Amino acid sequence: MRPLFSSAPRLSARAQSFLLVFATVLLLFAWGVWHSDLNREWLLAVHASHMGPAELWIFLTQGGDAAVVLLLLLVLGRSCRQGAAWALKGFLMGALVSPLLKMWLAVPRPLMAIDPGLLNPMGNPPGSANAMPSGHALAVSALVCLIVLMYPSLLRRKAWLLPLILGGLVVAFSRVVVGAHWPADVLAGMGLGIWIAWLAMQSERLWPWTSFLTTRPGNWLLLVTEVGLAVFIVVTAPAETAAITAMVVVAVVGFLGAVSRYMGLQHQGARG
Repeated sequence: MRPLFSSAPRLSARAQSFLLVFATVLLLFAWGVWHSDLNREWLLAVHASHMGPAELWIFLTQGGDAAVVLLLLLVLGRSCRQGAAWALKGFLMGALVSPLLKMWLAVPRPLMAIDPGLLNPMGNPPGSANAMPSGHALAVSALVCLIVLMYPSLLRRKAWLLPLILGGLVVAFSRVVVGAHWPADVLAGMGLGIWIAWLAMQSERLWPWTSFLTTRPGNWLLLVTEVGLAVFIVVTAPAETAAITAMVVVAVVGFLGAVSRYMGLQHQGARG
């Protein structure tokens, strides 16, 4: 039986087509929700409901932070030859697309457009005019999609695949719960995240980075990146205890990944 985290065959063209059609449908649906009363109604419905402890949602929403996603992808993608290249390219694409769309669309966030008394914000959600799309939803959607692209065998492992997808959906939904985004922002971010993950994979054919990243200098660069990201997410963590806890957990995963990479480099050096 093929190990779960191994260099598996590439995702079939049919499966890739399904992903892209689904992503496009999400974007069209987001556009429809954005231009309807559903955007406001769904947001208010969520904030009128008892969604559970604020600490839980503050903890979960950190999973969509771009630095967190990149660090997790670098660690989880170790067993996929193109994993690091896809992760870095997806991060760079998202870092370009999300801010440009936010600036161009200039959609006010809920706290700017709705009476704060009607909302139940958690933590310290931003109140600026850069809501669309949700960067956190984009990042976590790309995370889930890239993991599936790295390890297509997950499609046959429902016990792993379903929690992965559900976790991504919960993190994306958390942006509405904490009051940082409208539902349409999250839907658009998810659609864009899938497209960016696919484009990151395709770009590796035209402009490959894997040949360098799999060398010894490339692995040293990735190790330094993992350590730097781990330090960065802890130092820049929001002030809430739940957020700090989430960032420390991810930082520990990142440091363990860096240690594993270092040991691999030492072993490689010993063999050389």
